[in-house]
Amino acid sequence: KAVDIIDGPVLVVAGPGSGKTEILSLRVANILRKTDIAPSNILCMTFTDSASNNMRERLVEIIGREAYRVAIHTFHSFGVEVIDKNPEFFYSGANFIPADDLAQLEIVEMILTGLDHNNPLRSIHPEQGFVYAGSLVQAIGNLKKAGLTPEEFKAILDHNKEEIEFANPLLAEVFDERLSKSSFEKVARLIQKLQTYKSKPFPVSHLTPWLPNVAYSLKRALEEAERQEKATALSRWKTKNTKKDDDGKRVHRDHINLEKMYALAFVYEKYKAEMYARGYYDFDDMLLEAIQAIQKNNRLRYDLQEQFQYVLVDEFQDTNDAQVRLLRLITDAEVHEGRPNVMAVGDDDQAVYKFQGAEISNILDFKGAYRDPEIITMTENYRSTQEILDVARHIIKKGEERLENIIPEMKKELVASNSEIEKGNIVHKIFPTNAYEFNFVAEEIKRLIDGDKEPNEIAVISRTHKKLEEMTSYLSRQKIPINYERQKNVLNEAHIHQLIVIGKFIASLARKNLEDADNLLPEILSYPFWELNRKTIWNIAVEAEHSGYPRKQWLGVMRNSKDKKVSQIAQFFDGLAGKAQTETLETVFDIIVGGHQNLVAEEEYDDGDSHLEARLLSDDKGNPIFDNGLGIEYSSPFREYYFSSDKFKNNKTEYLTFLSSLRVFVHALREYKNGEQLKLDDMVEFVDLHEKNKLQITDKSLFTNAGNAVNLMTAHKAKGLEFDTVFVISCQNEVWAKSSRGSKLAFPENLAITPAGDAFDDQLKLFYV
Repeated sequence: KAVDIIDGPVLVVAGPGSGKTEILSLRVANILRKTDIAPSNILCMTFTDSASNNMRERLVEIIGREAYRVAIHTFHSFGVEVIDKNPEFFYSGANFIPADDLAQLEIVEMILTGLDHNNPLRSIHPEQGFVYAGSLVQAIGNLKKAGLTPEEFKAILDHNKEEIEFANPLLAEVFDERLSKSSFEKVARLIQKLQTYKSKPFPVSHLTPWLPNVAYSLKRALEEAERQEKATALSRWKTKNTKKDDDGKRVHRDHINLEKMYALAFVYEKYKAEMYARGYYDFDDMLLEAIQAIQKNNRLRYDLQEQFQYVLVDEFQDTNDAQVRLLRLITDAEVHEGRPNVMAVGDDDQAVYKFQGAEISNILDFKGAYRDPEIITMTENYRSTQEILDVARHIIKKGEERLENIIPEMKKELVASNSEIEKGNIVHKIFPTNAYEFNFVAEEIKRLIDGDKEPNEIAVISRTHKKLEEMTSYLSRQKIPINYERQKNVLNEAHIHQLIVIGKFIASLARKNLEDADNLLPEILSYPFWELNRKTIWNIAVEAEHSGYPRKQWLGVMRNSKDKKVSQIAQFFDGLAGKAQTETLETVFDIIVGGHQNLVAEEEYDDGDSHLEARLLSDDKGNPIFDNGLGIEYSSPFREYYFSSDKFKNNKTEYLTFLSSLRVFVHALREYKNGEQLKLDDMVEFVDLHEKNKLQITDKSLFTNAGNAVNLMTAHKAKGLEFDTVFVISCQNEVWAKSSRGSKLAFPENLAITPAGDAFDDQLKLFYV
């Protein structure tokens, strides 16, 4: 039915393992078979690049080379294509470049510097700088994900202000008193007054006014209170939604936050203008710019509507408001009379990307957005045994915000399609500590592999990367091959951290800032590659401490040391400090690492920019020496210690991880300096800014030590994949249901655009998936 109905709006609620990709691919093939339209007139929107690739591959199997002419995009890549193909409608035809986290933060801090001192967002901490800087970048991103411009956001606040001022005295009248069962009637009258208020038309059509939202949430609290025959639910509502202002009057919390929201609107407007002036865009701008241009330019809108006669959307439950606005602009041609050829496939129970601003209400709104949509529910599961489906249903039924609870006729009970599949053995175990748990899992996996189970048919799934990283050491001890893709902060990678600290030390030395340099030396000398024993380091510390007044610097003690290795290291640092004042960062890093000649595995990891150029001399055996400006024949033992040829066989993954991290780090630095020549001081400034603002430089790397290996992955990554045997680890509340800190900038009641993720339903859905 889902494949055969090709005309008009169709919503497919597809349960896990029900063949969603198959439906989308077969429907595209069916449209081409039944109509005269070209493949380029079909638009498929997916959520991730991998989903886009999967759909393309499946289509190629079904319709062959024609599949490459079907427009298959993520929402963001579609936004980019609209901009690229229609430059006259964007940025006045100029070329813009992406802004990284640091550039965005820098612009926000520049705007905050120019605000009045009494502005609520200008708060400054002596150590951490502007208190609201990070929250503002996040809030602006959320507004963009909602598809809201600065002008629209301010118009919403103006409309809200009128309704809040009407509601405040009514709320105070009821909630200033102690609540009890006798308050129920007063609350019911209050709800009636809030619902009958006649306000001006709301400025943004796809969102709702403030008062109806407040009345609805209060009505739900009253219904719960009446069911329980006590005022607990109303007291909860009062605590969450009302506060006393500076004059002691009870008001809605959104009244208290209005000043900050107006200040946010001002910063957002300035931010957008400054980004434009500097020739920057960020990830979320792609959609917002496309939305604005399509709204303002009829020619562009008509062209897109005419080109894309059929639109299919995958993972509809994960779409955010901006993505839905873009979809509606493409499909709202008058000729369709409210019934465009649009198919959305999703499942409210699988909404696991709320941290990206996705809202389940989009599935509910589909019914109202299009006239007489066909709604199809897919409940036949091709992936799991009935036992697993039953356990999963027991879990998900605990959720409240579900389509099944809102649309009575919708039935979502999953049924295993193949009853002949061997029964799934569901095991639940409790351990006294993480160590016991991880050890059990590792031993059990070893037992399975020894019993001829293929390692790649086994998966270990966790809520967080942290638990998976702990798990790797237990699997390594059992010599179990693993496959683990993770995004890590390269600043925390051990070898990169060592390079950074040595770099900071050399920069301090070059600037004659001896106190800062001296503070870094104890850590630097403890790095294992120098191969200094503890007693040697201890003697340096003792001699420096007891050298009289003024106290000797550690480096001074090292220069005069009778231990040849210690004095050579001191000379090495002195020579490098001199070289750092004239040479590039790449050259300094080359010297710190110990030169680049004969680095192992270059060919295996050469993508054109994966390593630094060799700039150093070498002796007749190929070993680098540094008499070219340093004046000594001593090379850093860093590379030799960690990655020499004889150690490479055992350290191959570690070495490639280091090279990848180094490449990402230097590339991020080059982006920061817009391609200018890099010096050591640039690196210090760059790292300090990241550490101060808690920013990461992420490198997505595949940690694997065999072709056929056990798969380690987070719950988000595991979605939609299939394995014979699965271990779900660390299933404690404090891991799976842990709440993060709330934002410093709380949006009003009718702008639920802050990514949820912390609500009980969101946590439940991730565990269910």
